[in-house]
Amino acid sequence: MEYRKLGGTDLEISAIGFGAWGIGGAPFWNNEGDAASARALRKALDLGINFFDTAPVYGFGHSETLIGKTLKPVRDKVIYATKCGLRWSQKALKGISHNAKKSSIFEEIEDSLKRMQTDYIDLYQVHWPDSKTPQEETMEALLELQRQGKIRHIGVSNYSVEQMQACLKVGRIVSLQPEYSLVNRSIEKETVPFCRENHIGIIAYSPLASGVLTGKYDKNTRFTDWRGKGIIGTFSGDGYHKIIDRVERLKELAGQAGKTCGQMAINWIVHQPGLTCALLGVKNDKQMEENVQALGWTLGSEQSAEIDRVFAREG
Repeated sequence: MEYRKLGGTDLEISAIGFGAWGIGGAPFWNNEGDAASARALRKALDLGINFFDTAPVYGFGHSETLIGKTLKPVRDKVIYATKCGLRWSQKALKGISHNAKKSSIFEEIEDSLKRMQTDYIDLYQVHWPDSKTPQEETMEALLELQRQGKIRHIGVSNYSVEQMQACLKVGRIVSLQPEYSLVNRSIEKETVPFCRENHIGIIAYSPLASGVLTGKYDKNTRFTDWRGKGIIGTFSGDGYHKIIDRVERLKELAGQAGKTCGQMAINWIVHQPGLTCALLGVKNDKQMEENVQALGWTLGSEQSAEIDRVFAREG
């Protein structure tokens, strides 16, 4: 496993991280149950993964709870990343709201520490920008938690360059967690250069485009989970069909290289400039073993050129 310093901090995190959205289960994902999720967490640890990223809203506390229970015996060997800024009034998609006010963040950290059975969080991230709360107020709350020792480092997720600039006027942020994959390269134009210039690590979520880049779906696939609700990403219509055409070409390239489609996509992203870690969600330990095999080799120059041509950044 390869390890990289996160945003100039003392945190050395694995190039592949465990993205724990899926193990939270409903209402977002269907998984194989807590026992399978726990085995996947332990397998990730055995394979050298030390970075585990979750959020309170993943399963409405369930993901954090499962990580805390499973990894408590090895807490000193792992790096916990969780988030704040999304609250819920009911355990349903329509019950989720943005709230990054100081009072809300102070409540959230206590709940997360309790669920994860720990005294501190290594990386505490604002999950989504809250347009109704000034960045100054949010950052002041996070800096206070840092002074109290409840969090070690501050990060943001889904933030624009302008929003990060507002944060930096108040205090240091060490990471950005954006959506980033072969089918969504929008951060490359402005965000990546800004993060590199300001020593902000990039932790990519959905590097497999929520499963589409595994190559197991086709144009006839109809998603019944959150992907079919038009919340994030393109999973239906002409846009989705165009993505599948490109994925079919990636499958051809993978077959020629003796790799899986997913391994090609993971290998591509972990070698992108500025990328610190790619978060991968899995349902079981076998999927994690397959994902880790995306490391330890590099794409040939012709392969890289063809992938860049097929998945050329738009805009």
